[in-house]
Amino acid sequence: MSASAALWRPLPWQQERWLELTSLVLQQRLPHAMLLSGGAGIGKRWFARALIAFILCEQRSGYACGHCRSCLQLAAGSHPNAAVLGVDGHLGLALTPDGVAEQGLVHWQPDAERKRRDISIEGARSLIAKLGLASHYGSAKCALIEPADLLNASSANALLKTIEEPPVGTHLLLVTERPQALPATLRSRCQRVRFASPDADAARAWMAEQGVRDEDALAFALGAPLRALALCADDGIAVRRQWAELWSAVAAGRRDPLAAAAAVDKDSVAEHLNWAQFWLAGELRGLLSRAARTEQREALALMVQDVYDAQRRAAGNAQPQLLMESLFVRWMRLGRTALARAA
Repeated sequence: MSASAALWRPLPWQQERWLELTSLVLQQRLPHAMLLSGGAGIGKRWFARALIAFILCEQRSGYACGHCRSCLQLAAGSHPNAAVLGVDGHLGLALTPDGVAEQGLVHWQPDAERKRRDISIEGARSLIAKLGLASHYGSAKCALIEPADLLNASSANALLKTIEEPPVGTHLLLVTERPQALPATLRSRCQRVRFASPDADAARAWMAEQGVRDEDALAFALGAPLRALALCADDGIAVRRQWAELWSAVAAGRRDPLAAAAAVDKDSVAEHLNWAQFWLAGELRGLLSRAARTEQREALALMVQDVYDAQRRAAGNAQPQLLMESLFVRWMRLGRTALARAA
């Protein structure tokens, strides 16, 4: 199956959820608003797009056919009944690997000189107005809101009434890695659809089909196969091996903590902290399995908590360099104990 053809189908580990929701589509019982949540890189967005294609397809049979009028328009990003709302604005939804065709229909976009970090109320209002119009072809209307946790207070409130009382035949799919970041009033009005990380064997089998056979790729991607593919495509695996060596060197006293902090690109601090939390948690699991000394476990547990605290500060206004310096100074003190090997 070609990469483009695969986009019309769910990923292998999503089949059970796919059968559940497509059955509701066929019974015309699919909820009007759904909140798709789960970790990064496990395929939530992929699933949402394939489901919208299935909803709109005119010749569906198990999956969207990929060649009817509706599917061809989705492939071009020009289907009048499908839209995506995100930080780039309110655009046409496209089933393409890179999403470039979503520029096929531009309903609203922020000013080019203003790169937004949230989903604005103007974009939400544009989507609401579009959903209020009559449907083309008499089919359903679908909108993907992603990442939904970037809705600001105003845009979330603007969408609330539409989610409470959606126009007939309308389906809103909100995709997020951080459902708790959404207002409770919004979460409570959406049907929650949770996605777990896939079984490692299933993930590796799928990755092998995509040409990725690096044994470490899935671990470095925190168990997320789509993230593993992305890391392999842009040297991300090599970078994470360097990070592991950096942390090990600081713990062993081979690397100055301030120099180690300077080696972490300030633009990748958030990603580095996500990786560090996973790496340290893996080390802690290893200690527990070996019945390591209490002081080792306690030192590593303290460091996991410190990284978690650093993640929260990084999401605010903390200065990246100072944040990493503080973390590595702490690791220099705890790491030697945490990673000490039994004699």
